[in-house]
Amino acid sequence: MAGLDLSDDRRPAVLLEDGARIESRAVIAATGAHYRRPDIPQWSTFEKSGCIRYAATDLDVRGYEDQPVTVIGGANSAGQAALSLAARGATVDLIIRGADLGARMSSYLTDRIRAHSRIQVHTGTALRELAGADTLTSIVVEKSGERHDRLDCRALFCFIGADPVSSWLAGVAKDSDGFVLTDSRLPAGTHGTPLPFQTSAPGSSR
Repeated sequence: MAGLDLSDDRRPAVLLEDGARIESRAVIAATGAHYRRPDIPQWSTFEKSGCIRYAATDLDVRGYEDQPVTVIGGANSAGQAALSLAARGATVDLIIRGADLGARMSSYLTDRIRAHSRIQVHTGTALRELAGADTLTSIVVEKSGERHDRLDCRALFCFIGADPVSSWLAGVAKDSDGFVLTDSRLPAGTHGTPLPFQTSAPGSSR
């Protein structure tokens, strides 16, 4: 995608990189997002081997029962992943850059995490190194900018956010992170009553 032409609100057009123009009565954009990745050596290597995951579904956690794993991130998705993995029998190291577990995570999750015997919380901690040959075996973390610890790890679950693929959607209202605003999140004064997933541009939805 190269752009979006909304000059005619009855015939929005998608502009392709090869110069083609596709006119329609409505545009549905489902461009997704790119997961954020720490700038760590060998990250892509272990990502390709399947040792780094960006979700904790039943399929993702399968095979890591009774294994040491690491979750990085300090929001609800990271907390839910840590509890899901621990419930499957994994030993979980939860790595959080901030000093407070509850700063961006709901109390119902923090209370369960603090009480869980299989979850070790590391606040004020940053990931620095991945180790292993074909598969991940351990990681090195930095505590409060000083001490470095090596932790056993067979899989790393990354929940540090994602960046939207929305730069080509010019003329559509977005939030400060670049995510397209829809429905009740639309700016005040937007035309009419929005349909489900409708954006700020007439005839365009996400």
